[in-house]
Amino acid sequence: MTREDRYKEQLQALGIYDPAFDPEISTLAQLERELQRAKKEWSATAEPGAKPSFGDSLYSVIASMRKEILAHREALGLTPKSLRKLRGSNGEPTPITRDLLTEKLDEIARRTAAYSGGVEAVPYSGLIDDE
Repeated sequence: MTREDRYKEQLQALGIYDPAFDPEISTLAQLERELQRAKKEWSATAEPGAKPSFGDSLYSVIASMRKEILAHREALGLTPKSLRKLRGSNGEPTPITRDLLTEKLDEIARRTAAYSGGVEAVPYSGLIDDE
């Protein structure tokens, strides 16, 4: 089973998988493969029987890759923190909350779609200040 398949399976088990996540899953899997190669290369810099130095320039690359991998996992909802954001603190799925800006943008889109019938054809919603 590939890394990509494991991530898809995990997201499906959590009930949050969408095919739109596939490019992000692919990027995450590729980063993890690159991290493995960097760690092997870093280990090879040590003398036989010794441990690699944290002062080695490869270690900073490894640390940077770990941060990037964590960011991609959070984007997919694969960390406890990001999963809580998706599900809420009690573990129950939460409806997507719409902020005021999103509502106003939707109202603008709805009104512009109604131009063919005239703005008067669209009832006043109170979200946008009409002058």
